[in-house]
Amino acid sequence: MSAASIARDTRRLIRDAGGKLGGKRRGADPVWRHSFDVDSRQADVFRPIADGTKAGGLAWADDYLRLAKEYDLVHKKKGERSPLMANGIRVLEVLLREFLDFKTGQLDPAITALMKRTALSKNAVVDALKRLREHGFLDWVRRSEKTTNVGEAGPQRMQATNAYHFDIGRLGRAVGDAGKAVKARFLNLREARRRRAAKAPVPANPTPHAAPAAEKPTDPALEAALKRVEAAGEARVWKS
Repeated sequence: MSAASIARDTRRLIRDAGGKLGGKRRGADPVWRHSFDVDSRQADVFRPIADGTKAGGLAWADDYLRLAKEYDLVHKKKGERSPLMANGIRVLEVLLREFLDFKTGQLDPAITALMKRTALSKNAVVDALKRLREHGFLDWVRRSEKTTNVGEAGPQRMQATNAYHFDIGRLGRAVGDAGKAVKARFLNLREARRRRAAKAPVPANPTPHAAPAAEKPTDPALEAALKRVEAAGEARVWKS
């Protein structure tokens, strides 16, 4: 064995020993299974929202949030919790209005950021995300990225934030055939907004980036129920 080979093997043994003493093993990456590199094709899930403008994106978000609230009421079974629950509605609202980039569709906040903006615990945020995903209102791809330990002892990759996105085709997936009505309802909300915008007179001095007003429920009972949901959501946030 040459001197160079001996020296190379010695350096490797020293690195591996250092990793073991530090509780790490070379090549052992602390990332979730099925995590894709942040720059991979599988992680490329961000798409523009509506027309990509702030006004168009906010209008889309208003319709999507209204759909979620209606869904939570319509599919609540007697004696059981509603499918999304107040925390689910709250997390969705924060995602849509505070973290979503309408121009690119980028949506990748950390769990800690969601905890801060919703005033919810980690478990409450994680559970809310799971419910939103289960019912088709949200989906995500787990991502990872390289560490600075390349060639050294210790993990070679680390977990990155999830890439969240929306897939209208998955709406209401947890309620089987009834899910078709959920997608149809969203398309109806979007069409109703388009028609109102087409009929509305153009103001002389339009406010820059102003979002169209959200459609109000025409059913007084539904309107009252939605107000109760919103009130319960606020109360739950501050009590969590």
